Amino acid sequence: MQIDLTRESCKKFLRRHVDQKIAVVILYVDISCSTKMSISLPAVKFASILRVFSQEMTLLIEDHGGYVLKYVGDAVIGLFPAEYDKHGASKNALNCAMEMHRIISGSINPELSAHSIPEIGIKTSLDYGELLVVLYGKGSMSHIDTVGSSISMASKMLAFAKTGQVIVGDSFYKNLATDERCSKDFEELRMSSKEWSFIDGKSGTDYKLYVTTP
Repeated sequence: MQIDLTRESCKKFLRRHVDQKIAVVILYVDISCSTKMSISLPAVKFASILRVFSQEMTLLIEDHGGYVLKYVGDAVIGLFPAEYDKHGASKNALNCAMEMHRIISGSINPELSAHSIPEIGIKTSLDYGELLVVLYGKGSMSHIDTVGSSISMASKMLAFAKTGQVIVGDSFYKNLATDERCSKDFEELRMSSKEWSFIDGKSGTDYKLYVTTP
């Protein structure tokens, strides 16, 4: 089965906010060790992995109230509107990330194995912040995109997560701090300033990271 991966629903959402900053939760999910797989596997098998992965991740993002912002190689970037309810958007995004890991281990990997294709592992990251919506041109077909640190932050955070983990930024974690059911399983990731040196622009303190394993 193949589904629509054109991102039209996300484009429509963004077009309602051109030249505006929007509060969102960013979800970043990618396949671990994909570079090695792309070298070692026949092209048709690696393409099949990417196709199944992107389709299933898209369905999960949309099922949890989000939009697919981009497909970047072996990664899928989703956004969850959080203008009116940042706590609810954060819970939806976290539930989505958790479900991604369960779907990979419980459904996708058994199917890959049945077709003699290597199993995969994923890492997911979540962060909360503002993005500026920019329309590059005037026509209805003009490229539309977002600008902001949340996407790049979510991407950088993935380097510190192990396969099978969910890593979140301090802004996201604070959205769930009042909900013990959501935040209790996270542990702060201790790192040196040489490893992670980002500063929270609002508080001026170190930007903390937290991890959990579904």
